[in-house]
Amino acid sequence: MKLAAIDIGSNAVRLQIVRTVENDPLEKFKKIEFVRIPVRLGDDAFKEKKISKEKRKVFYKSMSAFKLMLDAFEVDHYLACATSAMREAKNGQKIIDKVYEKFGLEISIIDGHRESELILKSISNFFEPKKNYLTIDVGGGSTEMAIIKNKKLINWVSFDIGTVRLMDGAVKEKTWQTMESWVKHKTAGIKDISSVVTSGTINKIFTIINENSNQNYFTRDQLRSFHRKVIKMSVSERIEQLKLNPDRADIIDVSADIYLRILNWAQINHVYSPSDTGLKDGILNELFERYYER
Repeated sequence: MKLAAIDIGSNAVRLQIVRTVENDPLEKFKKIEFVRIPVRLGDDAFKEKKISKEKRKVFYKSMSAFKLMLDAFEVDHYLACATSAMREAKNGQKIIDKVYEKFGLEISIIDGHRESELILKSISNFFEPKKNYLTIDVGGGSTEMAIIKNKKLINWVSFDIGTVRLMDGAVKEKTWQTMESWVKHKTAGIKDISSVVTSGTINKIFTIINENSNQNYFTRDQLRSFHRKVIKMSVSERIEQLKLNPDRADIIDVSADIYLRILNWAQINHVYSPSDTGLKDGILNELFERYYER
C-alpha cells in the first residue's frame, strides 16, 4: 500500500510518499519520494492577512505537481493538511477550494490542536515509561507543545508564535507572555523532564551541533552556543558554511531563539530530536492506522 502526506506550512510545502512495510515491527514505511518547495505563504498571511496573486500562482503550480506525483506513483491514500498561514489568510479557504476545482486535490485547513495531535503521532513511539517530556514543534506560523507523563498526554497547546511570523513582526508581546506563563506553570514541579523537539529546522540544528558526535540528544548549553554563533553570521555565510537552503538560512537563528526561550522557561537541559518526525510523519502514521491496521 502506498500512502502520501502533504504538509502546507507557512515557510514551505512538502510531499512525502511511502510504501507500507509488512511484517516488520521496527519499520512501518519505506520512503519512496520526498519533495519540499519553498513557498513562504506566511509572509502574506501574517502581514497582509491574505495570500497574494504571486504566491497563489506558485502555490497552484506546486499543488498541480503534487497531484501529478500522487497519480504517477499510484498512491492509494493521502491526506493534505494546511496549517497556520492558510488558516489565518482571509482567502485561505477560497484558495483550497480552487485547488480542488482545478486539480481534484483535497486539502483540509486544520487548527492548532489538530496539528498538535498529528505531530504527537510522529513521536509517540519515542516516549519511555515513567519519564516526563515537553514536546516542542516550532513552525513558520505557530508553536505546538505538549506535556507527556509516563507515555500519557497530559496537556497540549498551540501559540501564534513561529519563525516567519516573528520575522514579519506579527507576534504580539501578550502572546509571548501567555506562552511563558503556560510553560512555567505546566512544567513546574515535574521532576527530570526532558524535551522532544520536531520540525525540519531543529533537526538541522541537531545535525550541526552533533556533527562530530554520536549523541542522540543535545543540551540547552549547546543550543545557546549555536545561537550565539549563528546570529553573528550573515545569511550567505550560513548557506555556505552550514550548508543550508536560503529559506532555512534566514530563519534558523529565529527558530533557535524560540526553542531556547522555551527550554529556559522550563529549565530543561536534555533535548532529543528524533529523525522522521513532524506533521507530515504524523499524517503518515494516521493514514497507517486508518487504512493498514483496520
